[in-house]
Amino acid sequence: MPGSQHLGDVGTVDTVTSVTAIDEVTQSKIVGETNDNVFKSPRVDIITHALINIEHAEHETGQGNHYFTSYEITTAATDGHRTGIYLQTPTGTSKLFNLVLYVSASAAADGHILEGITIDANEGTNGVAIYNRYRDSTNTSTVLDNATSPAANKVTTWTETQIDNGNFSEGTVLEHFPIPAGTGPKAVGGTERSTQKWILAANTKYMFMIENVGANANRHIIQLDWTEWTPRTA
Repeated sequence: MPGSQHLGDVGTVDTVTSVTAIDEVTQSKIVGETNDNVFKSPRVDIITHALINIEHAEHETGQGNHYFTSYEITTAATDGHRTGIYLQTPTGTSKLFNLVLYVSASAAADGHILEGITIDANEGTNGVAIYNRYRDSTNTSTVLDNATSPAANKVTTWTETQIDNGNFSEGTVLEHFPIPAGTGPKAVGGTERSTQKWILAANTKYMFMIENVGANANRHIIQLDWTEWTPRTA
């Protein structure tokens, strides 16, 4: 194949001037950059020779940028009884906060994702732990709780009494959805992470809430699963 080209192992382009048999065609190699000026060959499955690939969220787990927190409580048998997890994203950051909400209720309930809420400082139960999903990582989350001096790597949980006493205002309702009795924990949104996640705004207060529908003692479970990472520029 006169004039055809291939990519050599060192990234230069060589020209094949003639080919007399198919076995003489020089093979190309695909490489990927793992760090600045460090290149590695990708791996393929030993049986199918399909390229081995992972989703972005799994990559961030391995980088130590994947976090989790949860709250579980059984409510009083009161219609409209609310349970919530609060977090504030930091200011002055270029990180993206990609969050998926999981919810469960033993009796019928409604769920809410609320953005830009207002509530009195130092209300709720502050200092609630956040866990890095890569257990050997020393990275910590940059989201903040509702303490008077907000603490990073912490969230705040809320009972109905705490919400009622905190002069709460819901802000923007991003999602309001029914939670069938006895289901979950189930992700809110579509069937894949790409249609379930929210990329949170910087320097913004969020509440993730379950609210009773009917006067039932109701077991509420709220789980937040998110990654924090800086967009790549090269």
